[in-house]
Amino acid sequence: MLTLTRAKLSRGSAGEPLPTVFKSLAAEGIHFRRGQLTLIAAAPGVGKSVMALTNALRAGCPGYYASADTDAFTMYLRAGAMFTGWSTSDIEHAVMHGNTAQVDALLESKSDVRMDFAGRIELDSLEADLKAYAMTYGEWPHFIVIDNISNLESEGEGYQALEASCDYLHELGRETGAAIIALHHVTGEYDDGIKPVPLSGLRGKISKVPEMILTLFRNQESNRLFVCPVKNRTGKNAAAANWFIPLDYDPSCMRLADLPAGASA
Repeated sequence: MLTLTRAKLSRGSAGEPLPTVFKSLAAEGIHFRRGQLTLIAAAPGVGKSVMALTNALRAGCPGYYASADTDAFTMYLRAGAMFTGWSTSDIEHAVMHGNTAQVDALLESKSDVRMDFAGRIELDSLEADLKAYAMTYGEWPHFIVIDNISNLESEGEGYQALEASCDYLHELGRETGAAIIALHHVTGEYDDGIKPVPLSGLRGKISKVPEMILTLFRNQESNRLFVCPVKNRTGKNAAAANWFIPLDYDPSCMRLADLPAGASA
């Protein structure tokens, strides 16, 4: 047992934020923190995988991404577009014509972000992958992305299974010191993706365990993706999703970034 002051000294890297990717989020105390669980929830196609992949590739630290919800080729197109500024259709055209040397060279610089594309994330396989990662690099990954949490093997059905998955991922963050980022779906009334999703809009209502929950929605006319911090133990939040931060989003080239200075939300 420890006193609170001794606990502060023994925490290691737990609670430390990953390197900042979006300055507008960091300015409001929104960080992906080591040893903690974050959920990113949104309707299909809004951009939760793009947000997770952008953080994974732009943070500049080693990590692990379990992509059960998105296939390997699609992730290659997205990542290639992010690093070249080309459209995903341009990347696909380059693949078809065997002209991917430039793309591959850029992506190879991120080889310490390892990806798994099994359609179901089995716990034994996940733990084996993480142990192999630690053996290869001499440390645990700094972040672990689970895309998405409903694809994670768990006992029980429905709400109980999702709760068990949150508990497992929370403990995984404690054991490895990695920032755990899990993607999740929302309830049916928010499946159009164009209105703010409150904390109550999470499918399965699994809001108790994660330290931070971000929900997303889009304005397709203005190329804006909005981030709603509906739970945030260390920064500003609004459970009703009546406060949100806009990001600039161009789906054609998978560019997700802070708004340019002076741009309107």
